[in-house]
Amino acid sequence: MLEKIKTLKNPKVWIPVSAIIVLLVASLSVWFATRDDDIIYMTEKVRTGNISQVVEATGEVAAVNLVSVGAQVSGQIKKLYVVLGQEVKQGEMIAEIDSQTQENTLNTDRAKLDNYKAQLEARKIILNISRKQYERELVLIKTNSTSQQNLENARDAYATARANVNEMESLIRQTQIAINTDETNLGYTKIRAPLNGTIVSVPVEEGQTVNANQTTPTIVQIANLNDMEIDIEISEGDITKVKPGMDVDYTILSEPNTVFHAKLDSIDPGLTTLTDGSYDKSGSSGSSGSSSSTAAVYYYGRAYVDNPDGKLRIGMMTQNTIHVSSAENVLIVPSITVTSRQGKHAVRVLTDKNKVERRNVEVGISDGVFTEIRSGLSEGELVISSEVSKGEQVGETSRMRRPRI
Repeated sequence: MLEKIKTLKNPKVWIPVSAIIVLLVASLSVWFATRDDDIIYMTEKVRTGNISQVVEATGEVAAVNLVSVGAQVSGQIKKLYVVLGQEVKQGEMIAEIDSQTQENTLNTDRAKLDNYKAQLEARKIILNISRKQYERELVLIKTNSTSQQNLENARDAYATARANVNEMESLIRQTQIAINTDETNLGYTKIRAPLNGTIVSVPVEEGQTVNANQTTPTIVQIANLNDMEIDIEISEGDITKVKPGMDVDYTILSEPNTVFHAKLDSIDPGLTTLTDGSYDKSGSSGSSGSSSSTAAVYYYGRAYVDNPDGKLRIGMMTQNTIHVSSAENVLIVPSITVTSRQGKHAVRVLTDKNKVERRNVEVGISDGVFTEIRSGLSEGELVISSEVSKGEQVGETSRMRRPRI
């Protein structure tokens, strides 16, 4: 063992070994440097194609005309003439409320009217008598056949009689108005359909008592299911891209492979919570405001569609594609190859001499996957999408190698 150690310490032996180690380290450094400089570029060819910029959004089907038919008088629901899903015509009877109270009020006011009319006739007779007496006193006073006191008494009696007649005529007019109101309230006990449509909700039952003095109770809801609308929730980030008149393609959950077509008819001016009546501007301050300010903001875009076959139903969810713009037979490249800085766009081009050239380009529309190139590139050129060194590629390949069995 001591001999072996001495041999290793022999300078004649150590020098060649050291030289070999130095050469090995140097060669490895050169090899790794070569690998770092040797880069493989993943490229995509500039080609001609069609591109369409779209906005994707979810929506909900609603009826254009949805009316809540309520009770305008209080009472017990005596009869319901419709059931859920029934088709009704405008003016058709829907429900009837017990009308006994309204009938009694009407009969009472009619009796008052008859009484007032009788009193009016009696007062008119008194008025006629007092008028004649006053006229007689006027004639007699000219010949000094009556006193001034008698003339004044006759004049006062005539004025009183005339006022009594006017009073009774006013009471008659008031009572007639009350009768008209009573007849209207009596008519309210018979609830009729305000439009042609389908009964989509019946939240009450026969025998139930409704109180119209507190809130207007809903008896039924009627909708015209032939004319529907899609309420599309457009995000704040997309709202400036869309405008009325754009084409909309949509699908429903039950038929995901069937594409329906419509037009974007309108866009609400305020966010969805404002349209729905739940917007609270005061909530923007304080701790509650901090949470609400971070919530996503959406705006309703509305597309009106015909529904002759009844396929669309209220509350259905839709997946909508709004076509913002499109271009045909234009140069396109993958969007990942385009970089943007301070409003300028550029791509990296791999030339015929395998040189990388950074080139400014003018871009058009983008669908998120491809981007239109309006200038700066020619068809057939290669743009760089990614790069990897050969060392990394070998490493990836070795890691993906199948294990031995």
